[in-house]
Amino acid sequence: MEENLKSQASEVREALSSRISKILGNSSEMGVLKDGQVVTKLLHKARMRISVHLQICLATPDHTTFTDTSISEYEIDRAALTIAHAMVNPINVDWDVDRYADRVNLSQPNRDGSATSEPERLKKYFPEAVLGKISTPATLVDRHGRILMVYLPNILSPSRLDYINNATSSLRDSLLDTLPPISDQKKSWRDDGFVLPEGGGEFGAGRITVSPAYFMQRQERLIDPLVTSESYNSKKVQQWLGALTTSELLWNSITAAVAPDLFESGFSAFSKVVKEVRRRKKNSAPVDSWPSIFSGLEIIANRTTFSHRDPGGSPSLFDLLVSLGRNHHATLSLADVHAELDYSPGAMVYIAGRVLEHSVGPWINGERIVVAHFMKDAVHDRVKVPRPSFPLQKNFLELVGRKPKPAGRRANKLQI
Repeated sequence: MEENLKSQASEVREALSSRISKILGNSSEMGVLKDGQVVTKLLHKARMRISVHLQICLATPDHTTFTDTSISEYEIDRAALTIAHAMVNPINVDWDVDRYADRVNLSQPNRDGSATSEPERLKKYFPEAVLGKISTPATLVDRHGRILMVYLPNILSPSRLDYINNATSSLRDSLLDTLPPISDQKKSWRDDGFVLPEGGGEFGAGRITVSPAYFMQRQERLIDPLVTSESYNSKKVQQWLGALTTSELLWNSITAAVAPDLFESGFSAFSKVVKEVRRRKKNSAPVDSWPSIFSGLEIIANRTTFSHRDPGGSPSLFDLLVSLGRNHHATLSLADVHAELDYSPGAMVYIAGRVLEHSVGPWINGERIVVAHFMKDAVHDRVKVPRPSFPLQKNFLELVGRKPKPAGRRANKLQI
């Protein structure tokens, strides 16, 4: 997609950014920062105002007829209100994310579902945070105002969620084919923990990793070639990616809104790696049709995920986790901060997966799907793209109380 990736989504990004600025601007009569410090009382009032509008939006059905090639004004409003609420709902930890990341050791997950020993060890060096249950849009912020998680529950409209679920059910057999034999005692932890529904269910179980350009395992030197994942050439996977193109462009726009440096890094890296991979004649699927600014994604169906950190990224290369499926009540656990996030279908979470140990235990009812988006630090290094900076809380809080200029009326749908 290369140059078209930005141009196709520019209208969506501009509409989303404008709406977020307007919501934050109208949430308070005055700014919430004084001499660079947050005025807690004013921030609380701004959050309450946004919360009222968000609840009204969530309770209002989208009367626009859903199509897979457009994004409705309702979806933009829903996303903007969710993001705005997250930005005025910061949860602070009293440590420096860079120094915390420097201390982290990557440990093998425990297959009994418990956290590794790392969070306990790190308590010797950093104040312990006990955040408990979180179910409203929020951000996790370090002592310098850097954001290391953006939690966006219910951000997907019911129509889009249903559409993506239906599209993903087409991968059921392909997912089932990835399950290792039960007798395999040497399987990776990533190939363990699957919960196969009775009769196979709607989505089956398994995981498929898709990337237009990555390093093969144990071949991650800068001189090693970038290759396309075998799954990318699958006809079913290509059909699924095609069905998700508009959804991915919406998610790209949300990424640009909450983590602009991450968006720019992802786009820059993709623009460069696609040129190299496109020259290879072995790919039956065109790599420039890749719809995401993330360098790869993994479709995971009906799996409990052991507590782990992601070794392939860098601290500021967020993962994007999109929770799908039907009627489940899963929880995303963050062991380092003792947090339990409502991870029901329709939630999106941006997380510093290299820094924060995360897991999903057994869930109640239904079937669980996640599309986990990731960026590989080695791939970005290969194409000379520097690591992005963390999003800053102040860049969003500075918009609170700032009245935006009037904008023209928008169309009901934004065509892609």
